[in-house]
Amino acid sequence: KVRVEIEDTGKGIPEDKRQRIFEPFFTTKGVKGTGLGLSIVRQLVWKNKGEISFKSKVGAGTVFILEFPKA
Repeated sequence: KVRVEIEDTGKGIPEDKRQRIFEPFFTTKGVKGTGLGLSIVRQLVWKNKGEISFKSKVGAGTVFILEFPKA
């Protein structure tokens, strides 16, 4: 597999929001966001036979992990 990790040092994702972050139009940004970003990324990853997951700690940031089969 090929593994890509994307990490930030932002606010992190609260436990009560984690089940919904890949849903289309779900956003915690209010009028600033459309809620499509992670939904589109997930669809692209799946279309390429990959997997997406994440680890997050409130107050410390989030790591998104993308894994794809080797060509």
